[in-house]
Amino acid sequence: MSVVGPTLPRSARLWDALSRPVEREPQAKGLDLVGAWVHGRLARRRYLVDRRERAEKIVEQADALMGLSERSLDEHIAAVSAAARLRPTDPPTVDAAYAMLREVVRRELGLALHVEQVMGALVMADGAAAEMATGEGKTVTAILPTALLGWQRRGVHVLTVNDYLAERDASIVRGVLGRVGLGVGSVVNETPRRERRAAYDADVTYAADKQVVFDFLRDRLGTPLDPRLSSCLLDEIVPGTRRDGTADWHRRIVQRGLFAAVIDEADSVLIDEAVTPAIISADSVDDGSDEGDPGGQFRIAAELVSSMDDGRHYTVERASRHVELTDAGRSALAAAAARLPEFWSGRRRSEELIRTAITAKELMVRGDDYIVKDGTVEIVDRSTGRVLTGRRWQLGLHQAVEAKEGVAMSDARRTSARISYARFFQQYRRLAGMSGTLHEVRDELWRTYRLAVVPVPTHRPIARAEAPDAIHATEAAKLAAVAGRVEAEHALGRPILVGTRSVSASERVAALLAERGIECRVLNAERADEEASIIEHAGRVGAVTVATNMAGRGTDIKIDEKARELGGLLVIGTERHRERRVDRQLYGRAGRQGDPGGAEMHVCFDDDLIAAAGNPMLRRLATRFPRLRPWLWRQAQWTGSRMAAHLRGSAAAQEGWLELSLYGRSR
Repeated sequence: MSVVGPTLPRSARLWDALSRPVEREPQAKGLDLVGAWVHGRLARRRYLVDRRERAEKIVEQADALMGLSERSLDEHIAAVSAAARLRPTDPPTVDAAYAMLREVVRRELGLALHVEQVMGALVMADGAAAEMATGEGKTVTAILPTALLGWQRRGVHVLTVNDYLAERDASIVRGVLGRVGLGVGSVVNETPRRERRAAYDADVTYAADKQVVFDFLRDRLGTPLDPRLSSCLLDEIVPGTRRDGTADWHRRIVQRGLFAAVIDEADSVLIDEAVTPAIISADSVDDGSDEGDPGGQFRIAAELVSSMDDGRHYTVERASRHVELTDAGRSALAAAAARLPEFWSGRRRSEELIRTAITAKELMVRGDDYIVKDGTVEIVDRSTGRVLTGRRWQLGLHQAVEAKEGVAMSDARRTSARISYARFFQQYRRLAGMSGTLHEVRDELWRTYRLAVVPVPTHRPIARAEAPDAIHATEAAKLAAVAGRVEAEHALGRPILVGTRSVSASERVAALLAERGIECRVLNAERADEEASIIEHAGRVGAVTVATNMAGRGTDIKIDEKARELGGLLVIGTERHRERRVDRQLYGRAGRQGDPGGAEMHVCFDDDLIAAAGNPMLRRLATRFPRLRPWLWRQAQWTGSRMAAHLRGSAAAQEGWLELSLYGRSR
């Protein structure tokens, strides 16, 4: 972490530290949902005014600044930034600021923002989300609205999906933002607490969403429930700590309020992450351990479940991820409980523990949901393919998975602080975002965050050739066909990216390619340390890369001239995901900025998507009538997306009830 440029004194934290979070709107139900949908559509029409003419005028203004000397430009920067601080939403002021920033970007980075990028920046200046295709330069586009907000000196958080992208983006923009008088900080997982404070004190802070959310929770643990202005002012005048330890609270926290956020990959951060709340846990006093063994009961449960059979002792609803004991299972548990320690004598407690063990056995898949690294279970985010460092499943599920894998058991935990992602981001006073895949969740973004989605045209026509799905009968046939396609294209020297849904699938594909004598590099949660090197070489002639969803968001695979002559990067998918947005992100690695490229998808009837969301009758018909097969995958993805949206709605309702029970009101 490093900070470049001026930062505010610590006393400037007082205003933000004492500010109250905005009130949460109740979750829409019934006819209110229809009203929210109509309201969102009308609001988007207001945002859909063509900004091209305005953006073209900004580009003309920027071109007129090219003849200024460096000293004259610095004087112009000072005048424009001062005006923007006083009138941050005034259209002529915004246009002048964007023109100046475009010229600074050109001088500092050697990049001339095109009209479509300026259009995207105008969308975000209005507090909306810009849908910009992959490869359109969103990182540089975000400089414009970020600077406009940064001049307010209240702190801007520029958030993305992981530490790698946050650190990369911060290093790209530091020179530009520093030139216009803004301090830049970055926060990654390894950043010490003291340096985090300095990073948040900067005008602009780049970080992964998880870093900011959990820093917020840690700050709340050390913050008085009802901070008073008088105590803060007295502590500024006479530093010290009272007996109750509250006088220095604003010196211990690292953040200085939630003023504004510009969110890259907004659908991933605001929608996909919204299912799971952020939770900080502490060691539990009573963890249900047996004679000093913290995992005793979970190990016993794992042994019992290993002798039970699906369909006879329990049932599994894989679509809803629900398990239930049958009468035979309850009888077997009762018989076993008579021989077990007294802990198992309670029927409700023992059945709940067994259901958790069954969930770990049947629904938590190694290589899909988690990996085992250095003797510990680490959770993998299915939407990004990345390890969720420091995260653990709640209610004993993490210990149940550890017992299943036979690794050292972690202590049971109790919740110390929690917040849903939706609740957290609703607290920002200014919110803007961007992504290449927002269309499918536009109604949900408006309903939850009042964030309108505005499509931005591409700078150049997309030259990527997308082939119809290749549908195979079995997984073995599918993977063999994928290996054959890679072998054929690799012989020509064309760079290839093979996308897989899970860690285990990526390793299987790599093994098949090795059998054919094809050397490839694998990018998954178990090999995340090699990410930068793998991405750097993935677009070169002869390169073959096998990757999970880690290569689906934010990764810029650049191709060389010879690879361009061979047709550009070829993306081969091995399974469709529940959300079509994820497939579009994978395809977007090829054909960026008008480059040539190709994309194709190989699927089979054994895919998890079909098992979880495919209509059984349509599946039977599709096996007999090939013309119906594309419809089966369309239906499964539609159903899968609806199921995911329903899960997010249920999670939001649960969080609302939890807040009501904890605080007595909707906060």
